[in-house]
Amino acid sequence: MAQLHLTIVTPEGKLFDGPADRVLVRTTGGDVCILPKHIDYAASLGTGRAKVTVDGAAREADVSGGMIYVAQDDVRILTNSFDWRESRA
Repeated sequence: MAQLHLTIVTPEGKLFDGPADRVLVRTTGGDVCILPKHIDYAASLGTGRAKVTVDGAAREADVSGGMIYVAQDDVRILTNSFDWRESRA
């Protein structure tokens, strides 16, 4: 299965740097799902949920602001906060 490379960075540092099957984020224009071979893309992130799928397993996070950049299967999320939901038990 094709994958893309995902990097997630917050002011605290790099939270994720590796392969992903897909990334779903809320932009200021609505929800966007990034799959392998997506066209080059850039957007402002809104406040909401993100879902990152790696090897078929999905992880959710709460996201607040920032940007998403997509270029040739390289996805970068630069955000004010990215809190994995399972880490907030």
